Amino acid sequence: MLISAIIIVLTLLFDQITKYIASTNLPLNGANVTWIPGLFEVSYHQNPGMSFGALEGQQFLFMVATIIALGIFGYLFLSTDYKTKKVYSISIALFIAGTLGNAIDRALYGYVIDFMHFPFLDYILGNSNFYNNWADMYLSAAIVLFSIDLFIFDEKRKKALKKHEETVQS
Repeated sequence: MLISAIIIVLTLLFDQITKYIASTNLPLNGANVTWIPGLFEVSYHQNPGMSFGALEGQQFLFMVATIIALGIFGYLFLSTDYKTKKVYSISIALFIAGTLGNAIDRALYGYVIDFMHFPFLDYILGNSNFYNNWADMYLSAAIVLFSIDLFIFDEKRKKALKKHEETVQS
């Protein structure tokens, strides 16, 4: 549990620090600053909605959804067997950090600070207005890790438990 708590604190701090740097050093809705041509650019944006600007201005809905999500993630965080579910526990830590990172922005500013742009995704998503932040990346990574645990490691744990039960019964 300690390692997951450290992951939450460090990733949340990194998210907030990078948002502060972007918001104080880049002009609002300014031109993209290219770091890696075709792959990575930065530009400061205030997102009052969620991905692609959906649900703009629905702060009450975001607040309720955030409280529910943090309640669920908090329960999962406290009830996890960290010794046998390492990937799962990291995914829960990232879910919490990502949710808190964007919740802090909404609480302080009424919008989420976005600043990362991946131009190659424009071709995949068909949207050149896709900006995100580290909290969004944590949520995406959490979904991937949670899925890996669910579809790969959970099956292995079930098979090992079944084998153990068969051995005990013999």
